[in-house]
Amino acid sequence: MNGSFDLVRQALEKLPEGPIEAKVKGVPEGEFFSRLEQPRGEVVYYLKGNGKIFLDRFRIRTPTFANIPALVSMLKGCDLADVPVVVLSIDPCISCAER
Repeated sequence: MNGSFDLVRQALEKLPEGPIEAKVKGVPEGEFFSRLEQPRGEVVYYLKGNGKIFLDRFRIRTPTFANIPALVSMLKGCDLADVPVVVLSIDPCISCAER
């Protein structure tokens, strides 16, 4: 942990001053859909641009988020002591589900 903190501190010290922004050429127009395989399942990216500076739609469906409805069904009627085992059976990535 301390080594990780040291690396983060070093990176922040070497970060140049001023605003952080990415230059974008043009404006997004049209639709983009992509499916990729990740260790926990399939992730889906969907973007829809209207030719203006802001997107009409931006959606990411992560594997853990897709498994939550099944998890709810699996948890019905089980004992409290069984909850950790049932939850871990879907191998959740909590940061993916918190979107």
